[in-house]
Order: sequence, then structure tokens, then C-alpha cells
Amino acid sequence: MTLGAIHGPNAPPPSLARTIAGLAGNILEWYDFAVFGYFSEILGDVFFPPNQEGNKALLESFAVFGGAFLARPIGGVLMGYIGDTYGRKRALELSIFLMAGPTFLMGCLPPYSLIGSWAIVLLCITRLLQGMSVGGQLMASAVFTIESQKDASKHGLYGSFVFATANFGTLLGGVIGEVMMDTLTDEQLHSWGWRVPFLSGICVAGFGFYLKYYEEEDEIGGGDKTDSKGEGEEEGTVVSEENSNGEEASPSLPKLNPIREAITTNLRATLSVGMVGSLWSAGFYVFFVWGATYMNTLLEPPIEHAFAVNASALFVGVCVFFSIGGSLSDTFGRRPLMIIGSLLSAVMAPICLWLIATYKDPYVAFLAQTVFGICLSIFGGPMTAWMVESFPPAARLTSMSIGYNIAQCVMGGTSPVISTSLVDVGAVAPGFFISACGLLAAAGVWISDVSEEDRMKMEKIRGGRGKCGSTDEVDTRGLLKGGYESEEEGKGGKGGVAGREAEKVVIVDI
Repeated sequence: MTLGAIHGPNAPPPSLARTIAGLAGNILEWYDFAVFGYFSEILGDVFFPPNQEGNKALLESFAVFGGAFLARPIGGVLMGYIGDTYGRKRALELSIFLMAGPTFLMGCLPPYSLIGSWAIVLLCITRLLQGMSVGGQLMASAVFTIESQKDASKHGLYGSFVFATANFGTLLGGVIGEVMMDTLTDEQLHSWGWRVPFLSGICVAGFGFYLKYYEEEDEIGGGDKTDSKGEGEEEGTVVSEENSNGEEASPSLPKLNPIREAITTNLRATLSVGMVGSLWSAGFYVFFVWGATYMNTLLEPPIEHAFAVNASALFVGVCVFFSIGGSLSDTFGRRPLMIIGSLLSAVMAPICLWLIATYKDPYVAFLAQTVFGICLSIFGGPMTAWMVESFPPAARLTSMSIGYNIAQCVMGGTSPVISTSLVDVGAVAPGFFISACGLLAAAGVWISDVSEEDRMKMEKIRGGRGKCGSTDEVDTRGLLKGGYESEEEGKGGKGGVAGREAEKVVIVDI
């Protein structure tokens, strides 16, 4: 791949408030999205025909849960295009508002007993809008956060905060679910209690307003927005200019279509992100969203305080260890940790589910979920920085969103339904589904277009803060593909430099 800089030409200065606003929005956004999974059993009773056999209502509820994932690629492409064309901040604030409205409306929906099948239709519509929101929000937050940081040597740590805060939002949904189920009667939960977490989702809009009115606009993204054709210039050409010192300055770049770039120039990296995202999608939703329902409803006898066990394991195994995994990748590299983590997850998933299903003990379940969460964190902690570093800035958000959200659509959305069906085959069967995703993710990291060597060179060359569309003189001996491997190759060639002096080239990041 091209050695792309992390930062665009007009990257805003690092701001603690800016970072906190983006990450705090993550918490409430993913709280809104996750409570549907935690209340899926009750929602199945409220919005679907009563007296259905077996787990049919639960399966229907999980099908609506998965339906939101069908909208994620659409939201990802839309928000990615906006972010690469008009700025990351605009995409992020729009996705936050798009989550707040439908979540609040979901808490206002009438049940099946009042309006019949229209309740199902309205539930599906609001859930699809939620899916569009998260399809753009998480990747916009990832790019927004990392591009706002100056120190590239800590991108693994900063990137891990994005998913850690999203996981904390999911955890918050689990805590709310456990508290409500412990304090309210079954009748209260079915009549009005389930509405409370959805109505409170309107709070996320506050972070959207903060970003909109109190944070400066950015112009990170595709193309050069200040391009103007000079006399005699042809459209679509790259024109170089000289500055006052006679040195070659930044060329005028053609404006890129980020969607086209994602499926052409960035295709290999986009596919790699999709393969890698499959493990995170399946592993997280099976163990930490569906897992609570599995322990509380599908196991006989059920595990006591299943939601509290699930929430505790999520906090320790994922929220805490996720940032440790990201920080370790800044020292040992993204790819080694991600491959190790994906293989560990593949091995441990069926073992951990076997422990849960065999002992049916809350302490054993907590230990099993925590162990799997640590394996997943070793893999997922470096994942955000790895994805951002896989793409040049001009089409970064669109490319990431397409790859990651396709994985979420195929694996994340179907995981609860697949797992519920596989339980009839065997209590451990969903673990082997995760094992297959783990092997696929390891292959995705292995074939990825960005190498650890390239990442380290990029950081060395850019000094931690490069510019999209900028020019830098760089020693290319052994650094860049296509660079001269020997002094002789540089002699006599166009722009070649004789003697032992290193060849210098102009790098244009697009």
C-alpha cells in the first residue's frame, strides 16, 4: 500500500475536550444500541404475537436485532463519504443525532396488543435507523480520535479507547438491565419498565450538540478542497508548483471519490478489514450480548444473576484489558498481537462455553467469559489503530466503514440467531462458530496490505504527524516499494542522484 500519513492537511490541534466528547458519545451511543440485545426476551413478548412455541419469539426479537446490522453498511458508506468529503466531525455529529432520535422513539412505540403487526413494522424501522447510525459512528469516532492525536507512537492506546468506551456503553446497558430485572416485577418490566432505557437514550444528543457548536470544523478528507484550475490546466491532472525558495511545493491533487477508492485502490485492505472484523463481531456479540440471554434463558437450570455475571466479565475482560492490548501493540506491533489474539480466541471460545454450560455456576461463568474477553482484547485492542493505519487519509473513513460494517452485517447481526439455533445442536456449538471466525481473522491480518514494517517506517518518516497531500523528502534506500535498491540504479535515471548521497523523492499521500 501507499505509505499514507495519519493526519490530513487541516488536522485540528489535539484537544482533550474534543477527544472526550467523541469517546463519551461512544458510551451512550452503544448503550442505546446494546439495550435492545439485553431486553430481547421482553421485547419478543411485547412486540410479537403471544403464546408462540419454544424460542420463536426470542428468535424473532434477535432477528430484528440482526436487522439493524443490515443497515450498517449503508450507514457506513453514507457517513464515510460525508467524513472523507466534508470532515470527520460532521459525520460523527450526524451519526450521533441519528441514534438519539430513533432510540427515543423506540421507547414510545405501542405494543403488539394495541396495534398488531404495525408494532413489528415500527420496531424494525427504528432499529434499521439505529443500524445506519452505528454503521457510521464507530468508524468516524475511530478516525476522529486517532487523527486528533499528535503522538503516533501511542495510536494503539488511543485507538483502543474508542472500542473500550463503546464496550463500556454495552456494559452500561447490561448493568441497567440487571438492576431493572432485580428491582421490577415481570409485569412492570413488560408494561413500562422496558421503555426506560430507550427513552433515556435521548441523552446522547447532548454530545452531538457539543461537537456541532463547540468544536472547530475539520477538513480532513478526500481531495484538495482548495483546488483551482489554472490557465491551460486540464481537469484531473496533478500540477506541481514551486514555492518562493524554488523548491517543489504541494501538488494540486484531483478530488477523489472515496467510495470508488475504497473498492479499487484500497480493495485489498478493505477486504482484510472485513475478515478481521468477523471475529470481533461474532466473538463480542455471542459472549457479551447473546451470552446474557444464553445463561438466563437457554440453559437449564439458568445461571443466577446472569446479567451481573455478563456485565462483570465484560468490564474486566474487555473494558480493562482492551486498552492494555492497544498499548502493547505500540511496543510489540499490531500484527503479532492480533494474530496471537485471534488464534487464542479460536481455541478458547468452545472451551469457555463448555465451562459455562457444564457447571452452570456464576463464578465459573464469570471466569470463562473473562478469559475469553482477555483473548478477544489481545486481538481487538490494536485493531482500531491497525485499521486507521491501513488506509491513506483521502478515503480512509469510507474504506474502513465498508470493510468493518460488512463484517458486522454478516457476522455480528446473525450471531445471536445462529447461536440460538446452534444451541439445539449442542450447548458448545456456538463456540465453534467463533473458532471459524478467529481463523478467518488471523488470515485477514496475515494477508493485509499494511505491514508492521511499513507502519514503523511511516511513523519514522512522518515524525508522528504527516499531512495528506503534503510533500516530504525522504531517504528511500530500502524504505519504499519502487525505491532504488542500489546507488547505480539512481545514477542517470530521472531525478537520480550520483554518489553515496541518498535519493530523495516527493511523497504525495492521497
